Amino acid sequence: MRHTFVLLLTACALLLGGAPAGAAGTTATKVRGFTSKSQTVKPGATVKYAVKVTTKRKASKGRVVTLQRRVNGRWVKVDRKRTNRHGRVVLRHRATTKAGATVKLRVRVTAKGRLRAVNSPVKKVATRTAWTPDARSQRVLALVNAARAQARECGEESFPARGPLRLNERLTRSAQAHGADMAAHGYFSHTGRNGSSLRDRVDAQGYNWSRIGENIAAGYPSPEAVVQGWVASPGHCRNIMAGGFTELGVGYAASNDKYGSYWVQNFGTPR
Repeated sequence: MRHTFVLLLTACALLLGGAPAGAAGTTATKVRGFTSKSQTVKPGATVKYAVKVTTKRKASKGRVVTLQRRVNGRWVKVDRKRTNRHGRVVLRHRATTKAGATVKLRVRVTAKGRLRAVNSPVKKVATRTAWTPDARSQRVLALVNAARAQARECGEESFPARGPLRLNERLTRSAQAHGADMAAHGYFSHTGRNGSSLRDRVDAQGYNWSRIGENIAAGYPSPEAVVQGWVASPGHCRNIMAGGFTELGVGYAASNDKYGSYWVQNFGTPR
């Protein structure tokens, strides 16, 4: 049995966040904006830390603040700035280009007059290992891009040839998680078993988007069959041929139910 369903969602998302305050030492000087919470970043990425230094709850102006990295048992300078009149400073760390590497960082505020030096908690910063899409995802991408390369009719709507999409890791994680959940619990819907929408699932993976869409299918034995089924369905075809999308995530899960397989495409355009 084969079953397909389509959903398109276009919206603007605003993601807000802030680091909790962190403090170290027993002096009145406190370092905020740099905590011990570990981070994972892209190889070679520049990471910024907005730090505020206070003394007795007031901004500590003119303090020398150093971002340090642990190397061979000692702390070495990465970046150094002096706080402004608001006690604030922005420090930068350039991550290593080596995937899977981890470094330890801390912030040190030097002594000034009667104010003692103080250190922040130590933070571990790791670089992500390189993401390699599986062969099935790459095959679906190739078939989708071949379909997009030709002008076509999707129901009563005409589309010109489109440029190729590229695979995105976050969209793939979103698509894979939804496909696996449908296969594990025997349902077929754009709404997750926990009530999640496409937007919820994509946001949960940290994909910062301006437009997203989703195709799902069940019962198709191969990438060729499922893409052919999507292209033959006007709603799914419109997602595939949409000019506004630039990235794709692919999910697949086998099941023991009447369908035997579940497929998910998450389309997106980053903000």
